[in-house]
Amino acid sequence: MDLFDVVVIGGGPVGLATAYEIAKTNSKVIVLEQNNFFNQAGSSNDLARMYTEEFMADLAVEAMGYWDDLERDAGVSLRWMSGLLNFGDRDVGKDTPEGTLLGPIVHLNRLEMAYNILTAEEIQRRYPFKNLPDKWIGVFAPDNGIINVPLLLRSLLTLAKHYSAQARQHTEVKSIVPDDHDSSKWKVKAVSHGKDEVVFLTKKIVITAGAYVNHILQPSFGITLDLDIWEMVASYFNSNAGPNGTVFPSMWFQFAPDHEDRSRLFYGFPTVPWGPPNLVRIAIDAATRRIKDPDDRQTNVINPRDIQDTQNFVRDHVKGVDCTVPAYTLTCLQTNVFDNMFVLDFIPEEYLRGGRENSVVVFTAGWAMKFVPLLGKALAELALNGRSRYAMEEFSITRKNPATGKGIIQHSLGRFSAAQSSFSVDSQGRGSSLRGYSNT
Repeated sequence: MDLFDVVVIGGGPVGLATAYEIAKTNSKVIVLEQNNFFNQAGSSNDLARMYTEEFMADLAVEAMGYWDDLERDAGVSLRWMSGLLNFGDRDVGKDTPEGTLLGPIVHLNRLEMAYNILTAEEIQRRYPFKNLPDKWIGVFAPDNGIINVPLLLRSLLTLAKHYSAQARQHTEVKSIVPDDHDSSKWKVKAVSHGKDEVVFLTKKIVITAGAYVNHILQPSFGITLDLDIWEMVASYFNSNAGPNGTVFPSMWFQFAPDHEDRSRLFYGFPTVPWGPPNLVRIAIDAATRRIKDPDDRQTNVINPRDIQDTQNFVRDHVKGVDCTVPAYTLTCLQTNVFDNMFVLDFIPEEYLRGGRENSVVVFTAGWAMKFVPLLGKALAELALNGRSRYAMEEFSITRKNPATGKGIIQHSLGRFSAAQSSFSVDSQGRGSSLRGYSNT
């Protein structure tokens, strides 16, 4: 049986970036994906957010350097730097994780990043919006953009293989156990194409299975993570075509107070060069359903109120976009923990069932797409070197929710369920300003 230096479980953007970084060190690595590569099981595609947290603002800036490196190695541009407009009520979000509209300005100033403050009149002159309240303002930051996710995924897989990484799709990991003869090694037990049992022997493991992480942790270590998985829905609308047609110059996000217990946080993407012409994405930044297990996802069951809320927003506040019938809708999964931050850490030794300490790394949760190259670097460093400066205390798997005193790790004797969650679920999950959505 071949011995790998690292097995990466999960072949989404972060998993592929991790395999790519590990392969560049001449280490023997394989990435396993339970579906086909380039599937739609996960979430995200924006490069933008103006952070209120200092450490996240710093990470976002540092990630840009890793994007530059990746693009040079791939020989293609993976980003469209169109900028980001945040606009709306300056007082919304004071008590929420996303913060207020003006909250990020202190970090934009500290990092010497460009931005412009716009009035409601200026916003409506530059963007196809209408009927905005006069007191609303906007913050436009040009150093933001949109990721070409399909090209990113193809590039990462191609590069990883170029550096001799192995990759297998339709390979579902069922459990991880210490090797019977050498506890410094692990056996990764999987099923290939739904029928063939396969085993991979490895020194280290990186789990990047996103919303499916508990499907690995529970049978392997008897634990689950207290996840709050959002099913999010987005709609694409037809916009006016032609030289005088409707053009959104950039991504945008609206800060507005809830109305009748319904979120009024909306976001939008312009027509992208790699997508269908004259289609714009406009959606509500909230969960249509909140679940504990991705197997409970209802891809074709969409809350009609979410669609109607978006159509009403387009009707009342957007010019040149047909609100009557969305061109199409889609759903994605967004995985969260209590503070909306990442989990980026080793599985604690007490759960490893005799396996070597600091040999199993896990990443899940948070709005990660804009950090993909940086996260790949961090996970590779943890797996190969046992440390990374990006494995911050804020991302620790053992941190506790200060409101409840409960941790992210839960002991589990069997199938995990919603009853184990420490979250209180309201009728509509509240969004976090433009942190990541499904592939455009």
